[in-house]
Amino acid sequence: MAEQKRAPETHLLYDVRAAFVTAKPDVSKDLVSETNRLVEQAIRATFRQVSLPRTVLTIRISRATKFPLLVGARYSADISVDATAVGNGEKIAAGTFSVSTFALNHEHADHVLADRICDRIVSEFRLQDSGPSSLATALFP
Repeated sequence: MAEQKRAPETHLLYDVRAAFVTAKPDVSKDLVSETNRLVEQAIRATFRQVSLPRTVLTIRISRATKFPLLVGARYSADISVDATAVGNGEKIAAGTFSVSTFALNHEHADHVLADRICDRIVSEFRLQDSGPSSLATALFP
């Protein structure tokens, strides 16, 4: 019996066209802008081989907290993501998640937390993570 190749399941994938990051006033503006920059970078790096439903993501940082430790602090954020169809404006997917990280200072924490948020969105929507290149990635692709 010959094995049949199965096409990868794409019914839950979307062609993400853009993302908008919003937050309450008490959330750091650096966290919002860095999250937006990283997600947009991943969207621009993603190319789909098949036609998929086109969507726009609305990413809301609903809560960002700091838990001081003896050295540094643990930072966490609660995120909700809505995928809205480009063609008709209907919400076609929604989800929530939390991320956390440890950092020694607050400035560094915003960047690390934004990276964790982006990593989760990249994973869920199967985007391409095009992180900054380094000498190692340039020499060893």
